[in-house]
Amino acid sequence: MKNILLLLTCLFCHFSCKEANTQIQTNIHYKQKVNGYDVSVICHIDRRHNGISYNNENPEAISGRGFIHFKNEEKEFVIENPLFTDCNLFNNELLLEDGMTIEVDYTPFLVENPQQPFISNKSPFFFYDIDFDGENELIVCLWEGMGYRGHHTYQAYKLNISCGSHQLSPMQGAPFNELNDYTEFDPIHKTISVPYGVGLKMEGEKVYGLKDGTFALIERVQYDWEHTKGVKYEPCEPTIYYYKIVNGVEVLDRTERCPNDKQE
Repeated sequence: MKNILLLLTCLFCHFSCKEANTQIQTNIHYKQKVNGYDVSVICHIDRRHNGISYNNENPEAISGRGFIHFKNEEKEFVIENPLFTDCNLFNNELLLEDGMTIEVDYTPFLVENPQQPFISNKSPFFFYDIDFDGENELIVCLWEGMGYRGHHTYQAYKLNISCGSHQLSPMQGAPFNELNDYTEFDPIHKTISVPYGVGLKMEGEKVYGLKDGTFALIERVQYDWEHTKGVKYEPCEPTIYYYKIVNGVEVLDRTERCPNDKQE
């Protein structure tokens, strides 16, 4: 019995050490300043799931839990990103070693579509005014955080600089806890539209508008794809239902029917 316990103890120690060896730390430093900050990242990579490619036929991203350090001549702060990566870290010829430092170029945030500024984003973090107050917020990209391959979610932070100090706080509550690649911004009407049920077919979207200085749900849009079942038309658009939010209650405002929708 003692021998079995000893064997089990040895095996546990062996696999614990083996698992520990799968974790490595990569230090990333950006060559360019971002919004006046010198930026570096400590990224903890799990070899078992991502982070290393051993051959040219299977390139993988260097990705993992990152701690992003912003620093200028006066202030500094750190943001944790559990899903950190950078398109410039996709390198299938780089042999990572624990503790190594990588110098990498920063990809500037460029807006190709003002209504959907995030849709073509390749920046791991950037500064952008998402609440129409005239001040840029810090936006951190959560790589493929939607659970839908190739698309991301985002975390926004308010950066208040007052009295010689930085006050960094995550923007919580809808719509800022629902930001993704498909989020639409309307600076004229000051609305933010966030899709839900993103997949092969989107289920709908929620529209938030400013009320008394804060954002609130003002409309919900629902896409009805059910009528397309058995319909031999390609492509076929959904029937769309628009619900206004009146005193916290959804009220059907209008319907846009697909031509193939024969419902009465």
